[in-house]
Amino acid sequence: MKQIGLAIVPNEKDHSSPPEHPERPGKLALVLDELKKPKYSELTQPIKPGTYDETLLHRVHKPEYIRRLATFSESGIGYLDPDTYLSSTSFGASCKVTWSLLNGIDLAFGDGPAASFILGRPPGHHTEVDHGMGFCLVNHIAVAAQYALDHHKIERVAIVDFDIHHGNGTQHIFYDRDDILYISTHQYPFYPGTGSEQECGQDAGEGFTLNFPLPAGTGDKELTHIVNGKMSSRLRKFEPDLILVSAGFDGHYRDPLGGFRLTGQGFYDITRALRELAGELCDGRIVSLLEGGYDPDGNLDSITNHIRGLAGL
Repeated sequence: MKQIGLAIVPNEKDHSSPPEHPERPGKLALVLDELKKPKYSELTQPIKPGTYDETLLHRVHKPEYIRRLATFSESGIGYLDPDTYLSSTSFGASCKVTWSLLNGIDLAFGDGPAASFILGRPPGHHTEVDHGMGFCLVNHIAVAAQYALDHHKIERVAIVDFDIHHGNGTQHIFYDRDDILYISTHQYPFYPGTGSEQECGQDAGEGFTLNFPLPAGTGDKELTHIVNGKMSSRLRKFEPDLILVSAGFDGHYRDPLGGFRLTGQGFYDITRALRELAGELCDGRIVSLLEGGYDPDGNLDSITNHIRGLAGL
């Protein structure tokens, strides 16, 4: 067992939700109570949001979109699309998640811990270069991948996304690149409509996007088979310097937005396999970020098992 980094950025007040919206602070209530127990203070090292420049966001997002988020936020509450709300403090809240993720990466390349989990909201993997969607404002994981390449002078970053929804934004941002490998397991066909097997990258990036579209009803056995099989083989061939994880737990059988049948044990097995691959390939450097997950009990089961898997328990 190794101590892992843990950032907790629930943003209850800064990103407060409209009534009955699935992306709401209450989805994490049970997890937050559980993480107050002494065993987690022994298992984790706190990560606080660092101080970073907004120009880091411009490396993957158009500056005019970031300016729009900041300006939009000043006007109160509104929507970027029918699903994606924005309050006066939502952009700042989203940046806190991104900055915590960057801090986790700095720790992984510095004096540790090599593995971290960022428990924050709102999520990010649906955000495209110039617009937010699917509850997402800033594409945290994409910003982090580019940051790691720029600031830690590494050559290759792998992103593993096991949210039940395909990470269209992350895929599109890096679709023509060969220095970032994007791998996604997701329900298909399903929101947002992307993520077929035929989507595998273009130009220099051909072969550096790997999608595993799966039917509703997919459970632990099927997903762990993919992770231990084709996914592991592709990661070994790529030889990343860092593994980033878009950890969506809306594949849990309790979740109201998906149709998978995953359990906490399944998420533990997947996470433990990825952690062991990180140990084999990149000195244990694996930094995970919460994406989806909308049932409080399902999140408690999934996230605590994810933390156990990262720590190697």
